[in-house]
Amino acid sequence: MRKLKLGIIGSGIAVKELHLPALRTLDTLYEIKAISSRNIDHATSLARECGSNVMAFDDPSRMKDIDAVDIAVPVNLNYDMIKIAFEKGWDVICEKPIAENTQSARKILELHERYPQRMLYIAESHRHDPAIKVIKAHLSEIGEVVFFDYTLVIPTKDSKYAKTEWRKHPAHVGGFLSDGGVHHVAFLNAIFGKYLSVNGFVKQISDFTEAYDTMIMNIKYEKGFGTYSVTYAPNYRENEFSIYGSAGFLKMKDSKVTVVKGNDIKEYPVLPANFFAEEFKDFYNCVVNRQKLVLGDPYLAFTDLEMIEKVIH
Repeated sequence: MRKLKLGIIGSGIAVKELHLPALRTLDTLYEIKAISSRNIDHATSLARECGSNVMAFDDPSRMKDIDAVDIAVPVNLNYDMIKIAFEKGWDVICEKPIAENTQSARKILELHERYPQRMLYIAESHRHDPAIKVIKAHLSEIGEVVFFDYTLVIPTKDSKYAKTEWRKHPAHVGGFLSDGGVHHVAFLNAIFGKYLSVNGFVKQISDFTEAYDTMIMNIKYEKGFGTYSVTYAPNYRENEFSIYGSAGFLKMKDSKVTVVKGNDIKEYPVLPANFFAEEFKDFYNCVVNRQKLVLGDPYLAFTDLEMIEKVIH
């Protein structure tokens, strides 16, 4: 089996704690050849962890002998890194969101159109959530969709993510509302399809970031409408997703999907999965087979960001 020679651009939390552990499980698919970071010491340290033959750089354009790059940098740097990769002839898997706002995202899509032979895979990990397949498999059991409710309370103030400077002083629209929120709308869009309209409200409750931290989004789809509510401010956690239909309702909570129709209650487990390993496997297949992007489609990633930006603005 052919291995993809991979260069990694970035040396932060996403690379260290999410991407590299996933890639280590896929050593039959990938060979890490280089690490690039603005801080050469960080790049050197990470390269040593990856193997004695992995080179360290402070300029990604100097990387060589690679087929593809994994980009995981502050989101406002995505365009510049993708441009370097395309000019060097590399395929790209890039962390979400696609850009810091839709204006920049359009520039990335235009850049991609100038390099149609290159792959641009936006790594939206939640499109690989196995819960999506479970929900879609049993959605018809509750009849016609009436409405849905997706509520998330995510304590963030004391997290390592909130301590990074680019999240404290975000250049990306809405801060955590887009950085984390694209996960949630991607999940909804994977279930319900392309949205027709959105509106909503935003508010800042805490002071640990210079951005809004709370949002209510009303979303209309072709079949049904509902509400996505999220806050990153409180210090407790809650996560529940419900779909109400004409014949019953469906709930997802604690790694299981429950379908209720009168006195008939059925529970379906959601098996654990490493979303990051799944997206790297999908990227590998897309690159090696030159097949059309589906779960990593940058136009889907644009839509995810667009929905959030419409509410914030």
